[in-house]
Amino acid sequence: MWSVLLVFAATYVLIAARRLSILPIGRPAGALAGACAMVLLSAIEPGAGLDPQEAFAAIEPNTIGLLLGMMLLSASLDAAGVFERAAAWVARRDLSPVRLLYLVTVTSGLASAVLLNDSVCVMLAPLVDRTARRAGLERAPYLLALAMGANAGSALTLAGNPQNMLVGHLSGISYRTYLLEAGPAALIGLAVTAVTLHLLLRRRIAVRTPAPEPAPEPASTRGDRPSALAPLACIVVVSALFMLGANLAWTAIGGATAVILLHRRDANGLFERVSWTVLVFFGALFIVVAGLQKTGMPEQALRAASPFFPSGPTLGLLGLSIAMLAGCQIVSNVPFILLADSYIRSQPDPHLAWITTALVSTLAGNLTLLGSVANIIVVETVGAEREIGFRAYARVGVPVTLASTAAALAWLLVVR
Repeated sequence: MWSVLLVFAATYVLIAARRLSILPIGRPAGALAGACAMVLLSAIEPGAGLDPQEAFAAIEPNTIGLLLGMMLLSASLDAAGVFERAAAWVARRDLSPVRLLYLVTVTSGLASAVLLNDSVCVMLAPLVDRTARRAGLERAPYLLALAMGANAGSALTLAGNPQNMLVGHLSGISYRTYLLEAGPAALIGLAVTAVTLHLLLRRRIAVRTPAPEPAPEPASTRGDRPSALAPLACIVVVSALFMLGANLAWTAIGGATAVILLHRRDANGLFERVSWTVLVFFGALFIVVAGLQKTGMPEQALRAASPFFPSGPTLGLLGLSIAMLAGCQIVSNVPFILLADSYIRSQPDPHLAWITTALVSTLAGNLTLLGSVANIIVVETVGAEREIGFRAYARVGVPVTLASTAAALAWLLVVR
């Protein structure tokens, strides 16, 4: 048990401290090393860690498939020049840095309520990166706005993120009921997220440097580009199927395959644009978290701490929120909700407890860099590891999360 905990802690340090001088191997390699260590433990100490079959079974294929499909769709848009043209269009509007910050935050949030926050981050990260560069602005504040806006906005619906889908399944709350009850609180959380980001980043976004004029694209290159019509049409169809309840992973993969077939050209260029390190990172992280879950330690810790949490209709929600904020950083939101199922059902008002769980576990994704898949996607997709490290993210994420969570919970308690 303790050897597994040591491997988990060491993996977390390698992932969080990207520039660790002793072993500066980066996040994906750190997660992969942790996954290998979990498998190695099972050979050294029977019963500890995960055997090879358990390790492969721990990898959640729907998440990996969804990311791969959306990355290929995003790559097809990039190959067609959609992101570059969109960035140029925004730059021509000459939006102020503040307006651009609010635009990125709110747009990513509302889009995530419909399209899934991870998908939105995959598609918009290149666009936000190019827009900031074209406007002569530091890109890190706008990438933070993209990730945090997407996380906060995804709390609007049960289809906005994987943990909300799980809450809908476990609680039996309908899509419409959740939207009516949690939607206003989530909108308040998104608004507070945008305002807090503005207050924290106002000095950084005020600095503007002359952006270099983009070199004119050769006519031969423009003519060789595939049409943007096919990927745009496929994304519309994929989004509609998401709303209708189709399997997320295979819908995204099917949409990407349709784009490849419609373009009728060598697809190697699209596969080269996929951020394979992101897929490796999450596949390995699933194994590390599963190794810790197998020990039962997270569940035991939750049970041991439960008597110390506040009780009662109102204070109980506060205790649940604190547990969610902390637990989601350690074992991620989806596994933690599974571990906390019985605790959530034991609350005086289980229905409200499930609504609170969905909201807080989603907003908790903004607390640290590892709190949400979307955060890692944004940072890794555009190679922003140097600008947005664990500590740099937390300096913004902690106040944003506390403010937005407090505002959302206050609304729930007022209207309860």
